[in-house]
Amino acid sequence: MLKKIFPATSQPSAPLVMDKATALRLEALESKLAEMDDLAARLTKAEKTLQARTNELNKLKYNATLVSRTMESVFRSMFGRSLQDFVGIHAGERCFVIGNGPSLNKIDMTRLRTEITMGSNRAFLGFEQWGFVYNYWMLQDRVLADQNADEIAEQMPDEVVKFLPYTIIKHFDVSKLQNMVPVHLDYTRQCTFSNDPSALHEGFTVTVGLLQIAAIMGCKQIILVGTDHNYPIPEENVNADRKWSGKGLETHFSAAYTNHEKGQVWEMPDVVKMNRAYDAAAKWAEENGIEILNATPGSKLNSFPKVDYDSLF
Repeated sequence: MLKKIFPATSQPSAPLVMDKATALRLEALESKLAEMDDLAARLTKAEKTLQARTNELNKLKYNATLVSRTMESVFRSMFGRSLQDFVGIHAGERCFVIGNGPSLNKIDMTRLRTEITMGSNRAFLGFEQWGFVYNYWMLQDRVLADQNADEIAEQMPDEVVKFLPYTIIKHFDVSKLQNMVPVHLDYTRQCTFSNDPSALHEGFTVTVGLLQIAAIMGCKQIILVGTDHNYPIPEENVNADRKWSGKGLETHFSAAYTNHEKGQVWEMPDVVKMNRAYDAAAKWAEENGIEILNATPGSKLNSFPKVDYDSLF
């Protein structure tokens, strides 16, 4: 019936006729489709590259962890102990991590005699005045170790536990440095926080190293004092190697601290990276239910809640 109504024809169908505007739109659409195909190809390539880089990063992390574990075993065999021995020894307690800023002269340091205390560098200059020595001490500045190894071995009391990265132990006569504990400081993991005794992370200030040790020890509340986080170093005090001397500066709790009379120089502080490391410590503490407080009068460190020093006693 349909064939009768619409008889077949051998005539070719009329060619499709489109106006110029439609033709331009079609051409633009084809161009867009080609661009999308090219983008898809590039995304596929980028995805493969990202996966390869991820695999490389995971391998590096694995190797770094393997090195850390290996170093811990080496330390134990060479020195009889490592940071692993301090895991949880102060679980649930509070401790004071003490910087060396001039603000120490504004507080009553004698109140810390019965507290768990951790300090650094040339802190021994204050021990006689304060009437006590710190429980724990750390040094991680290579320049400072090179210049002060003999003085530290002579001045630091034997009973103080001394944490030293293995990279700077070479500066010391370990036979003269009693109660020393080697630690592995992973310089590839910068401005992050570790509570793993096999490796501390680089924080660009020894204070961050002490915060990590306090966390490993299980301290529930960590209180900072003497962390002024203020470095008023004029350019004329900085040499061509970007090291500074302390002549005429009041940067620490003791006028003798910078030791410029003997030509001592110091590494320039990298405040930006220090802030990143402090922020990482604050984030870790919040996530793990640890309280880190800053009881330093006039401190410019804002990563942690501030508290009045006298209110802590």
